[in-house]
Amino acid sequence: MEILITRLNNSIEEMHRVFAILSDHAITLKEGPQRWSKKEILGHLIDSAMNNIRRFNEVQFMPKPYVIPKYQQNELVQANHYQDVPLSHLLDLWSSLNRQVIAIITHQNETTKAYPVITENGERTLEWLFTDYVDHLQHHLQQIKQDAVLSSVDPPYHLALEQAESLLKAQAPAEFLTLLSRGTLAIELYIPDGVDKQSPHEKDEVYVIISGRGTFIREQERYTFGPHDILFVPAGQEHRFVDFSHDFKTWVIFYGPKGGE
Repeated sequence: MEILITRLNNSIEEMHRVFAILSDHAITLKEGPQRWSKKEILGHLIDSAMNNIRRFNEVQFMPKPYVIPKYQQNELVQANHYQDVPLSHLLDLWSSLNRQVIAIITHQNETTKAYPVITENGERTLEWLFTDYVDHLQHHLQQIKQDAVLSSVDPPYHLALEQAESLLKAQAPAEFLTLLSRGTLAIELYIPDGVDKQSPHEKDEVYVIISGRGTFIREQERYTFGPHDILFVPAGQEHRFVDFSHDFKTWVIFYGPKGGE
C-alpha cells in the first residue's frame, strides 16, 4: 500500500506542475464535441475521487460482498460545468480529495484489504479497488501530459527556465526536451541524470551552460566549464559532459543544415 500512497503523492505534485505550464487555451480546448477538455478531465477525476471515497468507506461497513455502484461520468461532467469553474478551485478540490484517499488507504489492514467487492468484471477486493483507482487517475494524468508542450504556453517567444524545467519534469524520465523548433533551429533544455549518454549530432550545436561545473570532452580535447560558458560542437563530432556537478543543466541550440558548414 505504500507504493500506492507514493504514486498518489507524486500524482498530486505532477498535476500541479503540468497545469502550471499549460495556457488557458490548451486547458479548455475540446478536440471534438464528444471529447473532454483537460479542465473537464480534471473535473472527471474529481467525480471519480468523490465516488470512490464513498465506495472505499462503504466496503468497510456494508454487507459483504460489496457491489460497486456505477456513476454517470459524462452527465456529471456536464452537470458540474467544469469548463466554467476556476482552475485553482478544481486543483485544490482534486488535491484535497486525493489526500483523503491517502488517509483512507493508510488506515487499512490485511483483513480490510481483503474485503470482497463485486465489479462488472467479477469479484475483486478492496485492495484491488484502491489500485484500480490509482491506475485510472494516472491514465488520465498521462492524457493531460501528452500535449504539455511549450508551444501551448503564452507567449511562445519567451523561454523561461522555470517553465522549461517544469515541462521537463512532467516528461520524466526524459533528460532533454525540445522547447522551440523553427526552420533549422531547435532549442532544448538538457539535464542529464548522472551520465551524459550523447552521440554525435547531425547539426552544428551550441551549449549555453545554465548552472553546474564539470568537464566537456570534444574529440581529443577537454574543457573545464562553469555557469554561463558557451561550448560549440561542429556536426558529427564526438562529445560529452563528464564529472559534472549535481546541479548541471544547459540550454542546447541546434542550427543550420545537416552535416554543418
